Amino acid sequence: MEDDRARFVGELTRHQTRLRGFLRCLLVRPSDVDDLLQDVNAVLWQKAGEYRPGTDFWSWASQVARYKAFNQLRRYGRDRVVFDDSLLADLATVAMEKARDLDRRREALDHCLGRLPAPQRQLVDLRYAAGQTVEAMSRAIGRPEGSLRQALYRIRTALLACIESRLAAAGEVP
Repeated sequence: MEDDRARFVGELTRHQTRLRGFLRCLLVRPSDVDDLLQDVNAVLWQKAGEYRPGTDFWSWASQVARYKAFNQLRRYGRDRVVFDDSLLADLATVAMEKARDLDRRREALDHCLGRLPAPQRQLVDLRYAAGQTVEAMSRAIGRPEGSLRQALYRIRTALLACIESRLAAAGEVP
C-alpha cells in the first residue's frame, strides 16, 4: 500500500510539467493554468486508489485534465471568447500528440547527454541544470567566456544531431 502511494506520487510529480503544458494548450487564459493544475492534482489525489501501478498514468491523468479544462472553458461561455466543443477536442488531441513527441525527444536527449564526455557534461550541467551564466562559469572554471560559448555551441550542435539520429533510428521524424 505504501509502495503504491510512493509510486503514485512519483508518477504525479513526473507528469507535472506535461500536465501544465497540456492545460496551457487548452485554456484561453494563462492565469487559469496553475489554478486548474491544482484542481487536477486534487482530483488525481482523491482518485489515487483507482490508479493501478503499471498502467499508463499519462492517459489517466490527461483525461482528468481534459475534463477539468473543458469545464473551465464552458465557464468562459459568458465571456466573448467561446470555442466549439469539437474544436476543443481537436486541440486536446493535438496537445496530447505534441506531449508524446516531447517525451520522445526528452528521452533521446537523456540518452545523448549520457554519452557526453565528463568535461562536456559538466559544462552542460553548470549552464543549464545549475543555471549559471557563461560569465559566472568563466570565473568558476577559469576559461575565457568566448571559449565557453563556443564549447557550449558545439555541445548543443552535437546533442541536436544525436537526438535527430536517435529519433530517425526509431523511425520517428525528428
